[in-house]
Amino acid sequence: MKIIFMGSPEEVVSPLRTLIEHCRSSATDELLGVVSQPARPAGRKQVLTDPPVAAFAKEQGLTVWQPEKARDADFLNILEQAEPDVIVTAAYGQILSDNFLKIPKRATINIHPSALPAYRGATPVPAALLDGLSETAVTVLFTVKALDAGNIILQQKFTIEPREYAANLTARLFAASGPLLLQALDKLRDPVFSGTPQDPELVTFCKKIAKTDGQINWGQPVDKLVNEFRAYKPWPGSFCFWQDARVVIEDMEQAEPGVPSLNPGIFRLDRKNKALLVGTGTHPIWVRQLKPAGSKSVDALSFWNGARLKDEGRFQ
Repeated sequence: MKIIFMGSPEEVVSPLRTLIEHCRSSATDELLGVVSQPARPAGRKQVLTDPPVAAFAKEQGLTVWQPEKARDADFLNILEQAEPDVIVTAAYGQILSDNFLKIPKRATINIHPSALPAYRGATPVPAALLDGLSETAVTVLFTVKALDAGNIILQQKFTIEPREYAANLTARLFAASGPLLLQALDKLRDPVFSGTPQDPELVTFCKKIAKTDGQINWGQPVDKLVNEFRAYKPWPGSFCFWQDARVVIEDMEQAEPGVPSLNPGIFRLDRKNKALLVGTGTHPIWVRQLKPAGSKSVDALSFWNGARLKDEGRFQ
């Protein structure tokens, strides 16, 4: 089969690497090239920088296309001339048009890090963490016009570890997706294989995450606060205010049973645990690492000493 891979962020370099290795040793499968987002200005100096997938593909000597829009007529013409059998997408970042989906001879398929039909949309990993789930999945599915609604080719479940957050869980799921992708391609060799329809009664959607979602409401229950912290790390991050200055909380964990409670937002230093004990709407939490605005990341003791507090402070 002739294959094209489409993706952009660092996390999906892993399945691309697996596909490259497979195609280089295969007598039947060929990777025609990679499609990724255009280079964008990045960093303080606004240097034009390729997305990680495009940069990696170029290092591998692959053909790389970076159209501004995947629906552009010129790019669709390039795809038609390439005559792919299968197009694989993974966190590419654009909606694909009907004209696009007509091009591959066999199918366009997608790697989606959730247990579809749950969490259709762009933020499935944060959504699972927000809901406090202990299990999720990677799904490889047929791409159709409706969002993440195609038949499921295969799905594998994974346990969510208690201290995992959005970035490292996303990376782990996509790292595990490479072998699943190869299994999916094998299934597509059967021309009548059409996958398993999703149960419409089980469909849920992800919400769009805004920068303001990261602001901590200390009056919430502790489990909700911890879930939000895990879901929003690294973006938009979990932040509050101390003396009208923004502070990003970089490490948060529910305190063990028996720890004295505090009013929401009130914090004290626990030298034995090397952490700030912060009150919530229910049970307190430990905060061990913080980043005040305009400063580097500091541990709890350094923050406490810098704040020059004696007994307690209060986050807003």
